Amino acid sequence: MTPGNQLSAVSARRWRILAAFALGVLTTPLVAQSSRVYRDGNMWVEESTGSLPAGHEFRAQTDIGSLQVRGTASQVTYVVRKRCTADSEQAARKQFEQLRVTASKVGDAVVLEGRVLGRNINRLVADFTVQIPRLTQVVKAETKGGALALSSIQGTVFGSTGGGAVELDDMGGLTKVVSGGGSMQAGSVNSDLYLQSGGGMVSVERVTGRLFVRTGGGKVHIGTSGPARIDTGAGNIEVNKCTGELWANSGGGSLYFGDVSGDVTAETGGGSVKLGSAQGYVKVITGGGSVELWKVEQGAHVETGTGAITVQFVGGRGQFHESYLHTAQGNVVVYLPRDLGVNVHASTEMATGSGVKTEFPGLAINTEGSQYGPKLMFAEGQLNGGGPALRVRTTIGQIDIRRTQ
Repeated sequence: MTPGNQLSAVSARRWRILAAFALGVLTTPLVAQSSRVYRDGNMWVEESTGSLPAGHEFRAQTDIGSLQVRGTASQVTYVVRKRCTADSEQAARKQFEQLRVTASKVGDAVVLEGRVLGRNINRLVADFTVQIPRLTQVVKAETKGGALALSSIQGTVFGSTGGGAVELDDMGGLTKVVSGGGSMQAGSVNSDLYLQSGGGMVSVERVTGRLFVRTGGGKVHIGTSGPARIDTGAGNIEVNKCTGELWANSGGGSLYFGDVSGDVTAETGGGSVKLGSAQGYVKVITGGGSVELWKVEQGAHVETGTGAITVQFVGGRGQFHESYLHTAQGNVVVYLPRDLGVNVHASTEMATGSGVKTEFPGLAINTEGSQYGPKLMFAEGQLNGGGPALRVRTTIGQIDIRRTQ
């Protein structure tokens, strides 16, 4: 063999080795997966485990069962447990085959899917438990009807379930989750949070960013949040602390607010309203409940179809704005700072008790009507030189204007 032919043969062998090596690399599966079938009480279980290298995005979707995703691993690992009742292992395996689980890497996204292949799946249930890196940038998780749990994730999260319960905790990025009707619970969220349910209860412990909650008819409880917008078809709303503007609406439930740093706009079809304090302006409308507003700095607009009104104003000159308090049936008690400049216009069309009384000497009280029949009573005057108007009106009831202690 000539030197040239020898060189050609060596080069060919090298190319064959490189080609074989490359082929081996390309055909190495991305997913390390194993599965086993075993008996657990009266049910058969197929347990599949697998792992993939992490990506910037993680997507998970299942037609059957619950899904739990936690940001507690350096790569993507998952455990899928399918369960069914069957007379034999062979019959159980046929059921398990109806739900195909696949895991793959698509570009820079890891995708985990559970797809139903047949219709005879009435005896089959499943749950997906997944661990991903905490710093995964985008997470999308969906179940057709099973529960959804997400925790310890720093990236942006989009979740949805056809009707299952939702649990969230230790979330660092924007989080948006929709449920067709299940309850929704959130622990700590260090960003904006958007929750929507067709009719389930909603409970949130702490949100540092903006909060949006909408449910078709469940109770809403909020511990602490940033600016919040809350809407429920019929349930009560409770907000312990809001560090911004608060907007709340219920079709017929009661509203309970603690301390609010901004304006408050609240409306309910028929429940009572209670507020601990507000640094902004307060507007409350209820179809038929009592209203209690304490430590209001910038004024208030209150309307109730029937029920007592109690409002404590604490803002000084330059803070207090024109205010209006009206109930069709009920007593009204107003607390004003001793040195607040305000123009008072108060009236009760069918006075009960003492009608109108005040601790401020600057108000003139007048009465119209007979001694024995319904009486119209009204009080007008300027306090401390006057200022924005305070209008107080009750159709049936009495009005009491007091000094803030």
